[in-house]
Amino acid sequence: MPSGKGSKLLRYIEHRLRISLIDNRTIVGTFLAFDKHLNLVLVDAEEFRTLSKNRASILEERVEKRSLGLIILRGENVVSMAVEGWWWC
Repeated sequence: MPSGKGSKLLRYIEHRLRISLIDNRTIVGTFLAFDKHLNLVLVDAEEFRTLSKNRASILEERVEKRSLGLIILRGENVVSMAVEGWWWC
């Protein structure tokens, strides 16, 4: 088995991941593949965005969800990754 970052990511193939991006979006999907640039391939992906409004000094926040399906995430946009569970969860 190869050493380095790649070998550590291999154990999370087919796991459900929560990925935070630099623009404060969160992507949740099943991890299928990655490359040497740490670009990620996810299936059944969903995007979550937190939207906030200021109304009369009251801060309102809501989370908007969007289904994306099969996606490729550019590695330089990824801030963090966390395991949510197996693909059948």
